[in-house]
Amino acid sequence: MTLTRKLILAFVALAGASLISALVLTTLAVESAAKQKIASDLERTLEAFQQLSRSSQERIRDVAEARTLDRSFKDMSLSVNSVDDEAGLGDATSETRGILFAREVIVSADTEAFGWSRDASLPWAFFNASGRLVYTHAAPEQLGEQPLDLPLLAAALDKGPTAALWSPAQLQKLPFTFVAPGQVREGDLLLVHAQPAYGVNHSRMGVVLSGQWVKDVLLGDPLAPRTPGPQMADTRARFALRAEDGATASQLAPGTTLDCHGLKPGETRDVHLGGTHYLVRGGILSGVDGTRLGEVFVLRDFDAEITPVLQRFRRWLVPTAVGIALFALAAAVFMARGLASPLVQLEAAAGRVRLGDLTVEVPVRGTDEVGRVAQSFNEMVSGLRQRDQIKGLFKRYLAPQVVDELIKNPEKAAPGGERKLLTVLFSDLVGFTSLSEQLSPEELVALLNTYFEQATGVLTKHGATLDKFIGDAIMCFWNAPLPLEDHAARACLTALDLVAVVDRLSPLFEARGLPRLDCRIGINTGHAVAGNLGSSAAQDYTVIGDTVNLASRLEGAAKVYGTRTLVAEETLLAARGAVVARELDLLRVKGRQHPVRVFELVGPAGTPLPAHLARFAQGLALYRARRFTEARAAFRASPDDVPSQRFAARCDSLEVTPPPEDWDGVFTLDSK
Repeated sequence: MTLTRKLILAFVALAGASLISALVLTTLAVESAAKQKIASDLERTLEAFQQLSRSSQERIRDVAEARTLDRSFKDMSLSVNSVDDEAGLGDATSETRGILFAREVIVSADTEAFGWSRDASLPWAFFNASGRLVYTHAAPEQLGEQPLDLPLLAAALDKGPTAALWSPAQLQKLPFTFVAPGQVREGDLLLVHAQPAYGVNHSRMGVVLSGQWVKDVLLGDPLAPRTPGPQMADTRARFALRAEDGATASQLAPGTTLDCHGLKPGETRDVHLGGTHYLVRGGILSGVDGTRLGEVFVLRDFDAEITPVLQRFRRWLVPTAVGIALFALAAAVFMARGLASPLVQLEAAAGRVRLGDLTVEVPVRGTDEVGRVAQSFNEMVSGLRQRDQIKGLFKRYLAPQVVDELIKNPEKAAPGGERKLLTVLFSDLVGFTSLSEQLSPEELVALLNTYFEQATGVLTKHGATLDKFIGDAIMCFWNAPLPLEDHAARACLTALDLVAVVDRLSPLFEARGLPRLDCRIGINTGHAVAGNLGSSAAQDYTVIGDTVNLASRLEGAAKVYGTRTLVAEETLLAARGAVVARELDLLRVKGRQHPVRVFELVGPAGTPLPAHLARFAQGLALYRARRFTEARAAFRASPDDVPSQRFAARCDSLEVTPPPEDWDGVFTLDSK
């Protein structure tokens, strides 16, 4: 996918996410505001319902009180409590006679005078002052044999008018029939009013219980009905009552179970009933005397109220969102092309640089981030051009490894150095002076370049850092600036390969009538300082120290032994068996007090040892034991071995002039 498409998709996605977020946040804000408004309405509606409930109960109380003041009813009430009872001379028999007489009055008289028969479904009952049942409209034949332990009766006789909310389950548990079995309404509650009946001296002569179903008196939709039309949702408040035993009566659809457990009075909560989302507020339902009858809940269908609002909101939001999306798409295309165009040019230019074209340059448009990137790209390409020019130029004069390291770490180009363990090699051509006398300067340079071409190939092969050419001599070292663990072994193998280069070139020189070429090589391993030496105008990456001086001395001392190579003992130990060598001598070079054990390289590891090496080792042991005659005989046994002949001549001299008693076998070289 191209950058332009990615940017367009990013802009469109951002715009879409913003629109969706705005829609979601606005919807949440609308719902939150609607909830606050509905919660406030529910509070007022609940207060209105509680006032209506109190008014309805007061009306029931007033009607019941008026009926108990009817003269016939008062006479009947007096007969329930006999005169003997009032005088304190009565007994259970006299009370029963009074109750039976009152029942005859109630049953035989026109009960319409008491106001109860107008609604045959209205339950009522009468109890005397001791709490015995006198009459129940649901079962006229029932008679109270004993006073009933009914808290509602006791409260009415003790304090005055009171009320209770009974469920069908509570009605079934009553010790008398208050509602006929066929008239009990499941899913409804009975609002029961207890009204005391007073005598002539205002004494309480009994209690009248009357009941009304709450769906008739309280849940008959006190508000004006509102029939939902095609564009009108049903937003009427619905009420539910819950008795103390948990039974409920509500205006909800049949089969809907009200679950408001834990809802505190005055608290509003979201409740889902039958797939409908309601907001519910709870309150206390009180009786005429202020006692708690149960709980009342007012519910509003939140979905029905919020849906029309959201529909109106979305009707104008959707076209607006579509317009914004189209505008965002057009802006995204314009901006993406504007941003991607310079980057496309940068991509094409980078491809050309990758292929090696460092002449490329991209136009810089503006000073923003893209413009600065283009400027940085041009500066980078310019730097690459300069680097390649410098690298190509200085690799002709410095070791490639040094140039690469300085390019990677420019701080190492500053004057100074660091002490490191190094292996240093000096190589020199033998007979170069006489050769230069026979050739013109041009021919001599061409000849040296031929040798140096192959010699530097050997150095590169073994990872050497070429320090410098000194006439016909070569100075190089290992383990700086690049670390090499096997630097000593590499130096020894380099020396063997340089000898092989000389052997290959010698026949070519001889064919031109020139002297045979030969070389001498000195190698030493030890600590030295490697770094940039010189001034701010001219510097040279090189190594200095005693280790370097000894390597140079060993190269010169090789002619003393007639060998091509002379290697210090430290180098052979560090080479770890990579080459085969023979020990030559304990040598003290000029300017150095401590002797060094020196060796001649024979070949790579595994090279078969010539027979004369064993004879030389035997002679060397006899030589160091001051047995010069025997040593000379061992050395003379190898007439073609130059070091053996040199040691034989040394034995001749020592026989004539024996060394002192403290002689340690060290050979001191007085010249460089």
